[in-house]
Amino acid sequence: MVNKKNRKWQLLPVFLISIWLTSCQEGELDMDDNFVYTSTYTALIDTVTIQLSTIVDTVKTTSTNNALVGYNQHPVLGGQIAQTYFSLNPPGNFTWDTEKEVFDSLVLVLKPNGYSIGDTAIDAMFKVHELTETIELNDEGYLNNSNSFDFKETAISTESFRPYPQEKEEVTMRLDDSYALSIIDFLNTYKNHTDKNTLFKEEYKGFVINCDTNSTRTALAFEVGDSTTYLRLYSHTVELEKRGKEQTFGLSNTTQFNEIYTHNKDILFNQLEDKKGRLKEQETNGLVLLQSGLGYKFRVDFPSLNNLLELETKGHIVKAELRIHPNMQIMRSDELPSNLYIGDIYRANEIWGYLTDSNNNPLTSSLTIDRMYHEDTYYSFDLTNYINTRMQEAVVDTDQGLFITLPDINMGSSLIWMAANGHSITKNNSKLLLYYYYYDSE
Repeated sequence: MVNKKNRKWQLLPVFLISIWLTSCQEGELDMDDNFVYTSTYTALIDTVTIQLSTIVDTVKTTSTNNALVGYNQHPVLGGQIAQTYFSLNPPGNFTWDTEKEVFDSLVLVLKPNGYSIGDTAIDAMFKVHELTETIELNDEGYLNNSNSFDFKETAISTESFRPYPQEKEEVTMRLDDSYALSIIDFLNTYKNHTDKNTLFKEEYKGFVINCDTNSTRTALAFEVGDSTTYLRLYSHTVELEKRGKEQTFGLSNTTQFNEIYTHNKDILFNQLEDKKGRLKEQETNGLVLLQSGLGYKFRVDFPSLNNLLELETKGHIVKAELRIHPNMQIMRSDELPSNLYIGDIYRANEIWGYLTDSNNNPLTSSLTIDRMYHEDTYYSFDLTNYINTRMQEAVVDTDQGLFITLPDINMGSSLIWMAANGHSITKNNSKLLLYYYYYDSE
């Protein structure tokens, strides 16, 4: 028999146990009858109750340097539509010889940045519509995915093409000749006017680029910049020989933005429009969603965190790991985002900021992919510091939780997404793992 009084503290081999913690067991820890008795042991607690929900936030889509256009049939959210808006700047040094110069064409040039989602084996059909409403930024100085401006119903350009986004092959769309000639006539008429640029922007407010949703099955992103997205005016003069001429119209980068929306409002996720609302995993068959274009995020709550306060009197949590398991019955491995971010959120989905690591950088996930069975794939967050800090509260505030989101670089200019399993389902569920050192002081 072991003499407890003379026993020395020592670190013994790790034993794994499961402790069932629920919100109704405050202050109680139920342990297995066959628990191995040692002075110090390590336990894995993997049954702490967590609650996952889907929430929605507006997505800033100005200043992303990317224009998103097209249609994608999402396996959960249904049809998603992206269209991009531009203001039009007059050419800086426009010249036109009314006697010798002959108009050829006015062409919109778009350069893909390599991102696409959907079926690129089918021809896409893009359309350009003239705006009838001036693009104006909101009071905060930006526009988001739900903003829109009026435009003429009849398109001034329609172009069918086979998408080759990875090759970054330029997409060119010839604008209606009458629209182009009206611009030339306007610039000639007001070429000596002191306020010609303001008058030009009032007359030509810009355009929106969208797609024919009946034939297009992909969404593409295009670079936004003076050398990548522009209008080019082609003309020639006839003297002794024909001489070609090109002039470029810049597009305003400061007011360019993407409108992203869905037309399947019968789907429960698409009815989530209130930023203060949430769809709990129990309402959506254990499924939660991230989506960069529509602003879906995860919310993670810990309703039974107060139950863990008893642990602080008997030992110490040495590691806390949050595992988020993607639903691999819906997703493919090549669709998984490379990393995720996590931060603090409060009662009415008020986001406080990102969690940080020891170097004060935003805390990111690590991704483990099960390439053999495609089942045990998960994102992992090290929440050791977060959980231990929360455990210092006299009474843990369960209105405070965490949010998980995609990197800012993906927001507003892509349709990157991830579907995950909640905690309430039985297989490959998301969970909080606590590695705990327990000291028997008796």
